Amino acid sequence: MLKLSTLHTYLNQVLDLPDLHTAILLTPTGQLISYASDPSRSKEDVRSVVGLSGDSFLEVEEQGFATFEIKGKPHLGSIYVLAVNEAQDETQDGWQPLMLLALNFSNGYDQGAVRLKAKALAAHLAKSLSKYRDYLVVPRPPPTSSNISSPTPVR
Repeated sequence: MLKLSTLHTYLNQVLDLPDLHTAILLTPTGQLISYASDPSRSKEDVRSVVGLSGDSFLEVEEQGFATFEIKGKPHLGSIYVLAVNEAQDETQDGWQPLMLLALNFSNGYDQGAVRLKAKALAAHLAKSLSKYRDYLVVPRPPPTSSNISSPTPVR
């Protein structure tokens, strides 16, 4: 069973205040599961990071990660988004990450340290979450074809 308090504890352990200030676990569709952040950060800042992280899903799906600087909100800095998955899961057709892990950090913070922390936490979370793959992954819709006629007659 997944316990939100445990997830929050893991996310909180990754933080390195004040520079690495927010850690977020979200679904590939952009739904917030859990987060930990510097208490001085507003919930609106967290929501902004969740939205931007969810928007990066295509890049994460292609590369396994995404990193970008937040324009227009310099106090937020940059975001590193990583797919939470076990390595063997990625070889399956129709692969989709179990979850996304987003780390929000100041622009001057060492990006190498961010990547290491994200990879370590994602690997740890993947061990627990992979048992729930059938419940967590959203099935892809069947491909549509233009040759299929509508079941409703045209009037």
